[in-house]
Amino acid sequence: MKKITEAIIRKEASIHKIQFDKEWFYSVKDMADYLSEDLNGIETVTLPVVIDEVTYTIKCATWEDLLRFLQKEPLEDFRGSVFRKSPLPPKGGIGMGGKKK
Repeated sequence: MKKITEAIIRKEASIHKIQFDKEWFYSVKDMADYLSEDLNGIETVTLPVVIDEVTYTIKCATWEDLLRFLQKEPLEDFRGSVFRKSPLPPKGGIGMGGKKK
């Protein structure tokens, strides 16, 4: 990934952006293209962005959303995987069913 800052992103003409409620939002598609990163799964909001005098509704994210997404743990999505502890076997061990006579 390129070394970037929010100031660089804000100045980048190829990334469409909008200031909404005192916070900057950036087009996720444009950021993905600029960074050459897959941003599927990033937290987004859909906002009206004016491009060439036409208003489009575009999925956008904040700078903080981008940082949080890019810094998440590599195995974070495998919460229910085999890495989880399996439950303990029933008391008495495995295969010891039935009473002794």
